[in-house]
Amino acid sequence: MVKGFIFFKGGKIPFVIENYHMELFTDEPILSDFCNEYNHKDNYILHGQCFDNGIHSRNATFLVEHSTGGTCYLRCYIVNMFDRDEEYDAMGVQSPFLDDVFRYRYNYIEMVRQGINFSVEPKEVYNIPFTMQSRPYALSFLIGYNNRLGLLEDYDKKGEIKIQLHTQSIQECSDILVVLYRLAMFMTSRTEAPFKRITLYRNGIKIGWFYCPMISEDSVSGYDGLFCEFDVMKYIPRIINNIALDSGNKITKSVPLGHLGNYDSMFSPLRFVEQIVAFEYLFDKLEHQKAQSKGFFLKDELTYAFNWFSALLTNSNMTADIVSERIKEIRRTIAHGYAYYYDFKNDTKARYYMMLLDKLIKNMSLKHMGFSDEEIREYIVL
Repeated sequence: MVKGFIFFKGGKIPFVIENYHMELFTDEPILSDFCNEYNHKDNYILHGQCFDNGIHSRNATFLVEHSTGGTCYLRCYIVNMFDRDEEYDAMGVQSPFLDDVFRYRYNYIEMVRQGINFSVEPKEVYNIPFTMQSRPYALSFLIGYNNRLGLLEDYDKKGEIKIQLHTQSIQECSDILVVLYRLAMFMTSRTEAPFKRITLYRNGIKIGWFYCPMISEDSVSGYDGLFCEFDVMKYIPRIINNIALDSGNKITKSVPLGHLGNYDSMFSPLRFVEQIVAFEYLFDKLEHQKAQSKGFFLKDELTYAFNWFSALLTNSNMTADIVSERIKEIRRTIAHGYAYYYDFKNDTKARYYMMLLDKLIKNMSLKHMGFSDEEIREYIVL
């Protein structure tokens, strides 16, 4: 639980934050004034202070997604190291999942064998440019520690992604993190890929911390074995540039990710429907004329797509036409309410077709990003 107060019209309103819900409380009229101004308002910024141990205060900035009365639902917030406002010029992101994608362990071992000392200063392994909202950025993946910081250095970290900022705003930080989170989702094919820690820097010195629901101190990953031979510079630049085309909630140009699931939702009727929606979105991007044709139905689209990526059916004794017919029939069964959750979850045939759809959507996503057929075949399909 985080405690503090926000500044409002020359006064202060106390708050407590739990699970990114900020509850304001006071008997003073200032709370009514706040509610009148911000009730049901979306996407606005508040400033205030947080307290450590009830004594030391530190300046803080809050990005409110929306508010109702005295409750503010936070998208994220920043807490400075000290009780003053300081400008930051870069953010550092620690992510076990992106450590795996950027081959942290493999690069670490290879560089140690070359005699590189990681205790002096961080070493840049990859530098990947990308564009977000018409602004150029560069993702720098670093390994190692800054010895100039002494005990202020974070010796628990593994790799760290650093990105220089343009507007130095909390909104910009939030937009960048959405892109990085979606990158981790796409690469691991999972919806749960939380960050471990996010730090704000100025001239390489830590000045604050960024908090959002995408962060978990217990974040762990186990995907490093899948990226043993992954060619980062061959794939990641185009992938992140595509994902960064849509940094908000509305997806219009980038690949879809709403069909991805976690352990509990992996084989559910709802996720199957989301897979079909993602497939149709991608098919429209790749074959717009056919997708808009009234005589070209879901089965036709599926058959066409499976013939694109015929290798997906190499180990199956079924043709693209048979597989497409059965997927279409599952969709019809769900749409008409004939498949209940418990029955569907234990249906091994439905599970097989869902895994097949995952691979098809991943291949179509890579094609939408501009990868060649050969590059898609060489890509690690999770």
